[in-house]
Amino acid sequence: MAAVAEGTRARPRRSRIFSHPADVHCASYNVIVLLCYGTAFWLWLHPETSGLDGWQARLAFVLGAGFLLGWISGVNVGVNFHNHTHRPIFRSPALGRWFGHVWTFSGGWPAYYWYHSHVVVHHANLLHEQRDWTLPRRRADGRFENIYTYVLLHWPWRYVPHLVRDFSLRRGGPWVRRRALKDGLIFLALWSIPWFIDPWMALGLWLFPQWIANGVIMGSGMYVQHAMSEGLADGPGHYHSNTFLSRFFNLTMFNIGYHVEHHEYPQVHWSALPRFHKKLRERFVREGVHVVPYGYYHAAHKCTRPFQTEDGFSEFVGDQARGYERPLELVPARRAARALTDSEAPATHLTG
Repeated sequence: MAAVAEGTRARPRRSRIFSHPADVHCASYNVIVLLCYGTAFWLWLHPETSGLDGWQARLAFVLGAGFLLGWISGVNVGVNFHNHTHRPIFRSPALGRWFGHVWTFSGGWPAYYWYHSHVVVHHANLLHEQRDWTLPRRRADGRFENIYTYVLLHWPWRYVPHLVRDFSLRRGGPWVRRRALKDGLIFLALWSIPWFIDPWMALGLWLFPQWIANGVIMGSGMYVQHAMSEGLADGPGHYHSNTFLSRFFNLTMFNIGYHVEHHEYPQVHWSALPRFHKKLRERFVREGVHVVPYGYYHAAHKCTRPFQTEDGFSEFVGDQARGYERPLELVPARRAARALTDSEAPATHLTG
């Protein structure tokens, strides 16, 4: 009995609030983001203290603070809340649902709308050209559209019509319309607060950061997560996504770089993805998974080179981390050439 008691005491204590001990980082990050917005609003509303008493100073503040707020908001929704949609961070479903309402509104999203677009649409229909409307559109040759086009158009211009259509058709269940209406009203009540305080402040330090968050941060992230030189959803290996190994990037981005692993096994906790990657490494090497040694920002930098986006895209697709070299038959350029050769070959018909 003593041995059993000792073994019981040796087990780590479970949190009464969080589903996993590491999830406290997710909740803390969201609180920090809201505090940053509050600080920016206070500085705007007290120009005699902050020195923002001229339009030049205010414009500079909006450009600088707005971009930084957008950056952390993009991470907060696209990465941090993303983890919560797959594995709720709270043990209480009610707490998780209500915390979600104050999690996404600063990023320009009702919580359920983002959940629907990511889990019901993106994960369930990955790379399907019609059903997965969250990803960039494909050109005739199978490649993604230009990254600048996607960043400028996908939020909110493409998302809104698709969400309206999905909710009208009850995509996801018969209760979808009711849930969408409820979450939409809660979002509007919270999101409208800065507009009542100061419309110019809301325009520069609320709407502008949210465009940065969704267009620049989340948009470029979604682009490089799944960017390939051809539509490979039905090909061998895990070409539906790319994995990014930068240790610094993953340490600061809740391990979102392990994206092949996440799509293959979305219920693996975000904190366990680096260890999980090591278990899958040999399989990834054998199957030619696209793995690069850097993070999203470097990949997006390559794909957004002014007047050289095609070259940058091709360079990114061709990159491969050392030790993950792909078999020649799985290299995208070689496969594309082989597909072109096959298409030019004369058709043959078998007769019985």
